[in-house]
Amino acid sequence: MYIKSNLYHEDIERTAALPLPWEKLQGKSILITGASGLIGTFLVDMLMYKNCVDDLDTKIIAIGRKAEKAKERFGEYWKNEAFSFLRADINTPLSLPEHVDIVIHAASNTHPKLYAADPIGSLMTNILGTYHLLEYAQETKVERFVFVSSVEIYGQALKHDDVFDEKYCGYIDCNQFRAAYPEGKRAGEALCNAYIGKYDMDIVIPRLSRVYGPTMRLDDSKAMSQFLLNGVRGENIVLKSKGEQRFSYCYVADAVSGILYAMLLGRCGEAYNVADMEGASSLREITENIATSVGRKVVFDLPEKQEAKGFSKVSVGVMNTQKLQDLGWRAFDDVKSGTRKTIKIVREFHTETKEPM
Repeated sequence: MYIKSNLYHEDIERTAALPLPWEKLQGKSILITGASGLIGTFLVDMLMYKNCVDDLDTKIIAIGRKAEKAKERFGEYWKNEAFSFLRADINTPLSLPEHVDIVIHAASNTHPKLYAADPIGSLMTNILGTYHLLEYAQETKVERFVFVSSVEIYGQALKHDDVFDEKYCGYIDCNQFRAAYPEGKRAGEALCNAYIGKYDMDIVIPRLSRVYGPTMRLDDSKAMSQFLLNGVRGENIVLKSKGEQRFSYCYVADAVSGILYAMLLGRCGEAYNVADMEGASSLREITENIATSVGRKVVFDLPEKQEAKGFSKVSVGVMNTQKLQDLGWRAFDDVKSGTRKTIKIVREFHTETKEPM
């Protein structure tokens, strides 16, 4: 769908031109869970493009729960022999008609309204879903398994100016249901390491910062997504707090390139932070930037009780990405350029609608 946008296509081309050992994908079959999501959509689009221009003979198997949504996003590939969609629930045992060489597990409930409405689902996708995928991977001798994790595994910084490297361990209040997501990711990582220990599997873990981009859903309730959608619609930017929270962010193209660096160059058993390390920003700074870019202002509005239940209590989440940079990775877009690009691309397709994508 978005591949028709010139701006989006530039992101695809730039990512596909990165100096990576793409030959490792030659003739391989890649299974992607969460394929219709923010990360998965860009990942599928980029791999399909790379497959075409470099004749990699790579097969992409996209897994999702809704064929209609997948067809809307990937209609251009529906009859392409290099692409197939499998409707499946990863919380049940997985069975595929063909062998898979690489699994990229990017499926997860990732926005506050889902955390609040379905905390069990948020937890089990990262535990039970990961378990079933790992079982499938070890039984069928998958070459490499990529578990897409999150900055949320670090919890709350112990000191306000702490920066998270991959060994950092912050505080998570387990006695509240919002913990379902970060604890699920922690458990998912622990499962991966257990399978490495027992079955000698080849697994790598990219830990993503707060990711944004044009492939987001229009009903995504994450703060950044809501700010961007306000901008897309030419509305004032609604901030539901004082905006003092300070986090690392990453534009979706950079997040996917980080996943690829970890997948193609990362060491088994290692985790790699993926973020624009120089671009940590407060929510207030982000809203002011977006408001300026669309000629509107920032307004404050308290969230509804149900929505607030899903909000993170973490106020600081800044990531150190030196480990991934040592592999050669760099972020291309900072928050200012990434948010403005997102608004332009989404406006090409969804200027008027307020319906979910």
